[in-house]
Amino acid sequence: MTQTAKKTAPESDFIRIRGASQNNLKHIDVDIPVGEFTVVTGLSGSGKSSLVFDTLYAEGQRRYVETFSPYARQFLDRMDRPHVDAIEGVPPAIAIDQNGVIRTSRSTVGTMTELNDHLKLLFAHHAQAYCPDDGSFVPDFTPETIWEDILERLEKSSTPGIDLDARLAIAFELAVPKSLPLETAEAGLSAQGFTRILKRVPDKSATMLAVAADRFRPSRVERGRALEAIETALEKGAGKLVVYVESADEPLEVARYRRGRVCPSCGKVFASATPNLFSFNSPVGACPTCRGFGRVIENDIRLIIPDPSKTLEEDAVKPFSTAAYAECKEEMLERCAKAGIRLNVPFEDLSEDEKRFVVEGDPAWSGDWRREWYGIKRFFEWLETKSYKMHVRVMLSRYRSYVKCPDCGGSHLKSDSLVWRYGTLEMRAAFKGSVAGFKPVGAKISDADYEKLPGFNFHELMLLPIKSLKGFFGLAAERAESADEKMLLSEINSRLGYLVDVGLGYLTLDRQGRTLSGGEVQRVNLTTALGTNLVNTLFVLDEPSIGLHPRDMDRVNGILRRLTEAGNTLVVVEHDPQVMLAANRLIDMGPKAGREGGEIIFEGPTRDVLAAETATGAYLSGRKRIERKHLPVDADTPKMRLMRASKHNLKNIAVDIPLGRFVAVAGVSGSGKSTLVADTLVPLLSRALNLTKGPAVDTAGALLGGELPSDCVFVDQSPLGRTTRGNPASYVGAFDGIRRFFGMKPQTRAAGFKEADFSFNAGKGRCPHCLGAGYEHVEMQFLSDVYLPCPVCKGRHYRDEILALAYPMADGVTRNIADTLELTVKQALDAFEGIEEITGPLSFLDFVGLGYLTLGQPLTTLSGGERQRLKLAAHIAEGIPRSRGRRGKAFIFDEPTTGLHFADVARLIEVFDRLIALGHTVIVIEHNLDVVNCADWVIELGPEGGDEGGKLVFAGTPEAMIEKDTLTGAALQGWRLALAGDESKETFFNLPKPKPKTRSMQSLLLERRAIVVEGAREHNLKNITTALPRGRFNVITGPSGSGKSTLAFDIIFAEGQRRYLESLNAYARSMVQPPPVPEVDAVRGIAPTVAIEQRTSRGGMRSTVATLTEIYHFLRLIYVKLGTQYCPDCGIPVEAQSAEAIADALARDFGKKSIMLLVPVVQRRKGAFADKLEEMRTTFGRKWARIDGKWTPLEGLEKLNLRKLHDIEMPVEVVPARASVSSRIEAVKRALSVLERGQIFATVDFPEEDAALVERDSPEETVRFYSALRACPKCARSFPELDSRLFSYNATVGACPTCLGYGVVSAAVAKEARKKRTDEERILAMTSDRLPDEDEALETCPDCGGTRLNEIARNVLWKGESISRIGAMTIKEASAYFKKLRLSARDSQIARDAVAEIVSRLAFLEDVGLAYLSLDRSAPTLSGGESQRIRLAAQLGTNLRGVCYVLDEPTIGLHPRDNGILLSAIERLTNKGNTLLVVEHDEETIRRADHVLDIGPGAGIRGGRIMAEGTVEDVMNAPESPTGAALKSPLAHTGRAKRPFDESSKRLVIEHADENNLSIDRLEIPIGRLTVITGVSGSGKSTLAREVLFENVSRNLKVSPEARHFRGCASITGLEAIGRILEVDQTPIGKTPRSCPATYVGFFDKIRALYAQTPEAVARGFAPGRFSFNNAEGSCPVCGGQGLRTIEMNFLPDVKVLCEACRGSRFNAETLAVAWKGKNIGEVLQMEVDEAAEFFASMPAIAHPLRLMQEVGLGYLTLGQPSPTLSGGEAQRIKLVSELAKVRPDATRTRSPHTLYVLDEPTVGLHMTDVEKLTNVLSRLVDAGNTVVVIEHNLDVIAEADWVIDLGPEGGAGGGRVVAVGEPATVAKCRTETGRALKAFLKIHRPKKRAAAL
Repeated sequence: MTQTAKKTAPESDFIRIRGASQNNLKHIDVDIPVGEFTVVTGLSGSGKSSLVFDTLYAEGQRRYVETFSPYARQFLDRMDRPHVDAIEGVPPAIAIDQNGVIRTSRSTVGTMTELNDHLKLLFAHHAQAYCPDDGSFVPDFTPETIWEDILERLEKSSTPGIDLDARLAIAFELAVPKSLPLETAEAGLSAQGFTRILKRVPDKSATMLAVAADRFRPSRVERGRALEAIETALEKGAGKLVVYVESADEPLEVARYRRGRVCPSCGKVFASATPNLFSFNSPVGACPTCRGFGRVIENDIRLIIPDPSKTLEEDAVKPFSTAAYAECKEEMLERCAKAGIRLNVPFEDLSEDEKRFVVEGDPAWSGDWRREWYGIKRFFEWLETKSYKMHVRVMLSRYRSYVKCPDCGGSHLKSDSLVWRYGTLEMRAAFKGSVAGFKPVGAKISDADYEKLPGFNFHELMLLPIKSLKGFFGLAAERAESADEKMLLSEINSRLGYLVDVGLGYLTLDRQGRTLSGGEVQRVNLTTALGTNLVNTLFVLDEPSIGLHPRDMDRVNGILRRLTEAGNTLVVVEHDPQVMLAANRLIDMGPKAGREGGEIIFEGPTRDVLAAETATGAYLSGRKRIERKHLPVDADTPKMRLMRASKHNLKNIAVDIPLGRFVAVAGVSGSGKSTLVADTLVPLLSRALNLTKGPAVDTAGALLGGELPSDCVFVDQSPLGRTTRGNPASYVGAFDGIRRFFGMKPQTRAAGFKEADFSFNAGKGRCPHCLGAGYEHVEMQFLSDVYLPCPVCKGRHYRDEILALAYPMADGVTRNIADTLELTVKQALDAFEGIEEITGPLSFLDFVGLGYLTLGQPLTTLSGGERQRLKLAAHIAEGIPRSRGRRGKAFIFDEPTTGLHFADVARLIEVFDRLIALGHTVIVIEHNLDVVNCADWVIELGPEGGDEGGKLVFAGTPEAMIEKDTLTGAALQGWRLALAGDESKETFFNLPKPKPKTRSMQSLLLERRAIVVEGAREHNLKNITTALPRGRFNVITGPSGSGKSTLAFDIIFAEGQRRYLESLNAYARSMVQPPPVPEVDAVRGIAPTVAIEQRTSRGGMRSTVATLTEIYHFLRLIYVKLGTQYCPDCGIPVEAQSAEAIADALARDFGKKSIMLLVPVVQRRKGAFADKLEEMRTTFGRKWARIDGKWTPLEGLEKLNLRKLHDIEMPVEVVPARASVSSRIEAVKRALSVLERGQIFATVDFPEEDAALVERDSPEETVRFYSALRACPKCARSFPELDSRLFSYNATVGACPTCLGYGVVSAAVAKEARKKRTDEERILAMTSDRLPDEDEALETCPDCGGTRLNEIARNVLWKGESISRIGAMTIKEASAYFKKLRLSARDSQIARDAVAEIVSRLAFLEDVGLAYLSLDRSAPTLSGGESQRIRLAAQLGTNLRGVCYVLDEPTIGLHPRDNGILLSAIERLTNKGNTLLVVEHDEETIRRADHVLDIGPGAGIRGGRIMAEGTVEDVMNAPESPTGAALKSPLAHTGRAKRPFDESSKRLVIEHADENNLSIDRLEIPIGRLTVITGVSGSGKSTLAREVLFENVSRNLKVSPEARHFRGCASITGLEAIGRILEVDQTPIGKTPRSCPATYVGFFDKIRALYAQTPEAVARGFAPGRFSFNNAEGSCPVCGGQGLRTIEMNFLPDVKVLCEACRGSRFNAETLAVAWKGKNIGEVLQMEVDEAAEFFASMPAIAHPLRLMQEVGLGYLTLGQPSPTLSGGEAQRIKLVSELAKVRPDATRTRSPHTLYVLDEPTVGLHMTDVEKLTNVLSRLVDAGNTVVVIEHNLDVIAEADWVIDLGPEGGAGGGRVVAVGEPATVAKCRTETGRALKAFLKIHRPKKRAAAL
């Protein structure tokens, strides 16, 4: 049995929910199978959404989002933590719910699916420009394209003498002004080498010279020379040049060119394409007239003169009929009378000239409005200038409507955007029949020539049906060549394919989201979210059947099935029988709704529900039916006739609608149902019945005839309000009567209250603490917000005085207003019996099945079905008369069954029946087959959707429809047969059998339990395919540079996170950048991933253990919400302060000056705040406001920056200079009362009333803050509201002003603190961190005592402790503190999540052996091992399940003892159901893995293959595996020193080392030996080696003994033997691609010098600098010498492509023309080290370092490999090579200075096979006469040392002492942590005894 089989994975087959009690759930337990399709159904309000969305989805989404940084989390939607005891095994979740309502005109199908974003990028990088005036192709003229065009012109020329053999002159033109002598100008040109003047053309002001840059015959010239001439001419000619052919007479002009995009025919210049040029949401691309909307709003004369039958005197002009503009009416009548306009004739009967005078104004208008009639048009133009006023904007909106934009023709884009075209002429020909050509407005090209242009412009593609668009881009994908184009087309085609799959192929990308039907919106959203291709993800859907015709159900079921087949879990809330029974499993909630629901009444396979004794089972099996007695429709039935309906896709429909009947409008999605009813019939009825309000709706010429109803009540799909202050009683209008019931009682009047005081939304009766909400909303920033019952009213909304007013009711019970709101609707009907204004509206709630709701239940807690029925009840209550009238009303409903169960639908049909019995007409747009079956008359549209729909397919009874066998009729017949038990129900209910799989069953089974990577070719991977078991501990190992990190991070991590992020909106994706798309055929079985990579920086001085682990983020949150501010001066809690005390403080602070009082309107919030600005302008009449530290005029200020934090203060009161005490007090009282915030600001620096309205600074130091709520009762000092920035070291508000939040002071910090900065500069300075300089003397800050915070922050206490005190605790102390913490119920609810996060992280830190660290320990003082484990704690401390953690060498910097502790902690993650993927070289880690993947055999291009995979035993038995060989036959060690250290040996002696935690009296370090300093993490190794040894020796090496100064120790003796000291640390060798091994080691300078000495280079005048790719002179101009170009992909990852100009060689053509031994400089950079060593063998200065690189195992690297692509081990060894290269191979010890090398963990990133090479290199350095001191934990290196210094015995305060010293064998005998590990190691690695000689 293999090791993997023995350790069965803990991954559960179920998501286990225990004790769910969210909303009405009754503490339920349920197991949801992973990887299956589960439907949750039940009555509306039974708890389905509470279980699926509020519990299951909330937890899955919350846990994964918590792996992002707190910064990123604020951009992602946060769900509230559900009320549940436990949820186990929940994967990351994605929800697709019913929130599909789109209101903005900017939203189109293209933007909703993000296809527009992809198309913008495609056009920006791959479209071609064509001149709109003549149709010419517009190239991008560069020297290369100009030369190609010249050659093409000459080749095609038919003019004699103009050909490839002609003598060509490349010239530039120079204008010589008359003031400059021509001779002088020509002499200057001659001095520059331009001696040939081709033409002299004099002008009035100047003489134009045509100057030859070069002359040659094109057939013979070198390309490089021609390009150089063109470049010179463009440079001298300001981007322009002229080409001449020299002749006997004067030169003949051949062509003119201009750099950039210029039409070669007409010379028109075009801008380069950028993504924003094709975005109508960007000012770069949007049409400036319509701002990208495609429509403009204009004053509509039909609205201004709504009734043209009226005369001008009878107020035909509606806006002039109001009192506000009565003067305009008088002016109109007076001027019209003078002009002879008839005033008493209906407007419609006036002549055209008369109408034009009224509308346009006086034809002789000169601007004198007092004498001339300005006209209605100019009146509205004048109103436009006042549109900053809210009431004017409201008025303007009443008289406007939309028309197509005249400047862009509805394309949304500028004309410049439409000159770009994508595709070929053949592709256009194949699809032009699907779309009418869209020629840009203003284009001069003829229609015939326009049709000959290739491809389509952006808007034409927007107008192409999606089905055709898919075909178009399918052809494009076949011809695409570049990587970025292929990637974009792949994304585009996959999304288009998905839209076609869900039946939306008829839509266009330009279709506005507002015009889509409910089903279309739902499926468009499915496209975006389900296109992520994720697996092991929980997808939660809310009724995907909404708006879908039964015919379409199979398509959606097929897509849902595909999701589960890919390894996802699908949970769907659903009522449609075709979706319900397509699932694997069904959960039925009930038994009833509301309080009587919340239980699981059935759970099992879907087939079993047919026999279940539940309402769902009864309806599905046909035991219960939804039936109704049909009313006949005959010739005598009154009918309403709709004619000429042709809006959108309607095909001139004429249809009769019977009145007094139940009419259903059916048809497939997109067939035109909503257009017919909602967009045509309803507006026509409203207009005919005079119900229209606002702009008239365009009905495209449709007419209404026949008999009409008396009224029209339309109930659409718009959602209810989402405010918690709304409730059922108020929504249906019953609450007014309830308030009147209480308000009219004599006792109420006697108590001083009235009817309005019984409202909890206003009045003086509501609770003053929560303002009637009944709860406190505590915002928790990046955690879920908390809602708590109000501590004052206990959730009852009202004051005690109101609650004391209780009265007896009809049912004999005495109740107050709060008791009344807790009644159910049924109970309220009894309680208020006889009061019609209350029971009337409530009776409709009961009738639609909502009798169980309480009157005061917040609307936000209602389910979708409950909200739908509540809306129905409200509209019916409002519209229904109590008695039957002559003409009934028309009640029109748009899909009223949304969210309704069968039982709810049955109740709804009863409601419709009652309406019809009262003489009303019911018209429903519906897909529900039960509703269609119950209708008296069915109107079916179709036959398909979009352009293929819009026809009247059928009108008649349901039976007649079945006989006609329409799509709806066939579905209805199928439903009837299924209910009757017919065998066809199997087909009707269930999916067809799945298609046969193309992959093997073995592959599928493997994928269910494994992450499968197929065909990985990223970087050096050789098309590898592998499977890594999920839920296990996987290790990827292999030689350094073999491709391990490529597989783990660039492929597996990148795919997992990218797919999850693709489900987010574009804004969130731009904030949280997705990783690039890797080069791989497929990655399957991948869950969302979390990566923890190595970092070399440990953070600056403001970073601490608490901030690095995010513990401090949560602490700050607790202190903001629960802390108590104490006065720093008096030590007592702050409390409310009186107006009198504030007035005294003003006099004390400002003396006898005029003081402006301001009130805070906005404090540190993001937003545009247009409403606040408008309110200050209009309501308060203010001219100024103090905004973000500046006095800002409000005139014309519409809004602020949406994404920036703002502070807004409004001036409210001026306290005059020398004001009396009483005046000051009254002024303060008035100011405090303005917004009732209890806070004011005061300043003496404010603009006067008549000051110029210009923005001016208002520095913070000139403003004082006062609080009526937060002030010291003793000294009256005011304090601001607690803010999280107050506890931040990185914010000016919280940081100690002396040390700037560093906790320490030095000369540099003091200088920084003294700098005078603006507020913005100060904020910017605080956000940057710094590391201490090497020689910087740091002392604890005298003011804050090292706590980093100012005195206000230090005096906020929680549980008697300041945040600084908790920060000073060790991890062990803090863990004990939080475990003992006892909180009140309220505090516990607020702090629950934050405390849980803190405890989790503290526990992990303890687990990995860091209990000794204090939380405020500064990051720069941490060791490498401590830093590594702290970063792990920040991520692994979260309690996440079901994800894939990818770790990069987590054991770096860890001692073998700590390594074991960390591995045990990491392994526990797999026990939670997570997958662990660890890139590692450590032997112990590899041996403890469940699964090992070995990549090799070598590195670089010699790697990238799988050498072995499986258990450790499998790897050891693999013959080709380098890891297996190293494990099987490890390096042998004797433990004896090769260079013994004895009394005669030279040594360095360190005396009394006491830096940080060191406590060493005397320590000897042998000279000329390999010394290893080791010890447990945090024991002081880095302090000893780097801070004490390296820094002191480097500082004192060249100093005389008496002048030496030591830090951290008393002295170091023996320095005379050292010549120099060098440190080789772990930092990368370069951060940009401009650094490479050749430049770092230094031999590239010698290569460049070699090339500069070649004859070709000398002839061209090339110096060594020419051969540098960092020099603009020689580098490729396109890529700037990088060899690659970065294609910015905006919201997608940027793509790096090979530079098309230099093909990756980095240099321009002229430089590459120089060769040495047949190779140019670009080819040299692409050589591998092995090849280069042979190539340069004759050049010792170059060959020596190359051979050294070979010897340390770097022979596979290329000389020009960019530094960022090097692994840690490669960078480390390159540094060693650069040092070894300085040791000349022929140098003697006496000639070479003795060097002391200090290395910090050089084995980082090295494979076991590479460690041996490293020890050989170190030995060579020692053998060359040097001393090497290494900080190291690797036991192979320790065992090879000459001398070992072991520090300990523990870390932190428990370490810092020498616990063992000597050669390795000696240390192995000691009982230290290192000794024990070394003893066991040497035992395993002892040399094998040789066989005795025979």
